[in-house]
Amino acid sequence: MNTVRASSTVDQATAINLIVGMTLWMSLSVLVVQLFTVDAGFSFAQLYRLLAISGLSATAWHFIFFWLGERAMQARFIYASTAVLLIPAGAMIWLLNHPPLSYTSLQWLAVACGIGGAQFIAFAQTDKIDHSALGWTLAVNVGVAGVGIVVAQAVLPLFSSFRWSGVLPWTTIHGSGDIVGVIAPGTSLYLANHGWLVVFAVVIASIAWRYTANRQPVKTFHADLLAPHSPYRAILRNKHTWLMTLLYVMAFGSFIGFAMTFPLGLQTFSTSYAPSALTYAWIGPLLGVLARPLGGWIADAFGGAKVTLWCAVVLAVSCIIAGVITYQASHSALPEQWFLGYLLTFLVIFMATGAASSAIFRSASVVLPFEQLPLALRWLTAVATTGAAYIPALWYVNSSLATPAYALFGFALFYVVCVVLVAWMYLRPHSEFYNP
Repeated sequence: MNTVRASSTVDQATAINLIVGMTLWMSLSVLVVQLFTVDAGFSFAQLYRLLAISGLSATAWHFIFFWLGERAMQARFIYASTAVLLIPAGAMIWLLNHPPLSYTSLQWLAVACGIGGAQFIAFAQTDKIDHSALGWTLAVNVGVAGVGIVVAQAVLPLFSSFRWSGVLPWTTIHGSGDIVGVIAPGTSLYLANHGWLVVFAVVIASIAWRYTANRQPVKTFHADLLAPHSPYRAILRNKHTWLMTLLYVMAFGSFIGFAMTFPLGLQTFSTSYAPSALTYAWIGPLLGVLARPLGGWIADAFGGAKVTLWCAVVLAVSCIIAGVITYQASHSALPEQWFLGYLLTFLVIFMATGAASSAIFRSASVVLPFEQLPLALRWLTAVATTGAAYIPALWYVNSSLATPAYALFGFALFYVVCVVLVAWMYLRPHSEFYNP
């Protein structure tokens, strides 16, 4: 039996901390929609820019945690980084209770929230798992953090309707909503509840860590990046690391970037259409999270390259369809009539990105040496997080230029390139690795 240094399950304390971090980060995807509905004075382009800044911050923190090595995977480190989230949560409470909002302050808040998005790079500690089930196991591990996306986008809009002492009410100008239904204009929203929910969650995470975390000492490695036999140099000099990285940017990068922008993307269809973005946006990330274990299981059974190729085909076709829908909506007097088609197309995109993410992890476990795999998977995750920066950035540019469909056509072209790459490198009969 081949084994790898990874964890068959994420322990409860670690899982809670990772979910809390992701909830804080993804709360911005909800907040920007609500800032529009209360008419806080910011354009769609400015709101997309806030998301891009937060994604860039999360990516930077990912690379910092990556170079820290296994020290960033210790329970104490994860707990401490979760406790730090009280700073952006407190800043969010203060800002949203003291209007008018400064765009500069919101940008700094976006930077601070980015640290929450970096925590899911911390895979849990050493267990031995069967190589034949690696796709499924890694899919479950990484999917835990994805729960935080669903919590943020499903719970926060509902939580924002609850009145608390000392929380300033904001009045909706445009239609809003939550998982229960539509919120009519003129309704009070308590936006500072975003920060309070994170504060409560950090307290729960602290209690969980105190009573359930594994306190056994963990061996850490201290690798020199420039040393001849550095594990960092080893993975970065392997061509398959770079191929897997590109494919993971296609899969997980797309998932995290679209998850960040999807609520605001739905909102742009109409300023007054009754079906609110926040009523439906959480469904996409949920399907993506659920598709990860399924994609890992199928990849274990039929091969990661085949699953990756078909997911890339689905992504390319879906993005072309979404681009056409977006183009038609942007030139329509009734853009809301395209809402349902856009929503359903993106649900397919989320499922394809989730399944592909696990399939690529499966392939990486075959094409990369097992001693390099844990570090390599963290490298893939760090690089792919750039999707949370470049996808909102492209939406920002396209919103500024009034060309919202062009980015989707560009993504479709990228996915076609990935189809060709997978077919050439991993599905030719005489490939170095066939259907890994």
